Amino acid sequence: MIELLRGLVHNLGLKILALVLAFLLWGYAALDRTYDATVTVPVAPVRRTSGEAVVTDVDTRSAEVTLQGKGRDLLRVRRTQLGFRPSVPEGKTGTRQVKLAAADLKLPGGVAVRGIEPEMVELKLAPALSRSVSVMVPTRGQVGSGMTVTGLVPLTSVTIVGPSEALGLFSSVATETLNLSSVNRDCTLRLGLVQPVEPGVSLDPDTVAVEVRLAREGAKIFLGVPVKVVAPPTIQVELDPAEAQIAVAGPAAKLDSLTKEQVSARIKIAGLKPGEHRLAAEIVLPPEFRLVKCEPQLFDVLIR
Repeated sequence: MIELLRGLVHNLGLKILALVLAFLLWGYAALDRTYDATVTVPVAPVRRTSGEAVVTDVDTRSAEVTLQGKGRDLLRVRRTQLGFRPSVPEGKTGTRQVKLAAADLKLPGGVAVRGIEPEMVELKLAPALSRSVSVMVPTRGQVGSGMTVTGLVPLTSVTIVGPSEALGLFSSVATETLNLSSVNRDCTLRLGLVQPVEPGVSLDPDTVAVEVRLAREGAKIFLGVPVKVVAPPTIQVELDPAEAQIAVAGPAAKLDSLTKEQVSARIKIAGLKPGEHRLAAEIVLPPEFRLVKCEPQLFDVLIR
């Protein structure tokens, strides 16, 4: 037993080195061999053509692609970046067949396409219409202390393109959400547009320039603002208190012109059962102004 152990540890370093070299040679040989590999590649819906039609549907969302290449080259393939975007044929609308192109895959050198299944996809084309659309800029966060936003003005006109039945769904489109906490002065930012999910609908361009305007912020308190109860005429409602104290903030230069008549408070009781309730009021302010606080925060409402 001792002799066996001595034999195992004799020249142990050389034996480990030989083992490592053997693994390296095996790995080199494996990477140098030629393999076939099958991957699933998405067929991206074509949103827009360069002619007078748009694609509203495609009969398959993916294709099986057989690749061939040496191991080292196949390892360079980024599957998440593969995709087919079939070119749209010119001509009449309706159903058209288009061949999937291996060139769309943009594979690394040394990797070839041996087969695509299916080779053809069927596209449904509809007449394309276009019109200008307004742009909304959603926001989150607040600008720096002592400042307020007085304007978010899109400077780029946007055209929506798609089949007529889909365009009727859009009165406006939105940009990505603007984080106001990163804004501390007047500036112009470029924001991406949120692309519609409806088949065949696209926006041109896909980004817009938005001018952000800031002003110094001030505050103002309005006492004795009447609280209106919005209820069906057949329902009797008692409200306590019937007035509110409302603090608002906005551009300091415009606060002097803001009157109590422009500030309103209302409580909606539609759907509530008779009895006692404690409800918050909805405060309605002109654009550019925001609610700081309403006192009381809850009102006693008795529904008979």
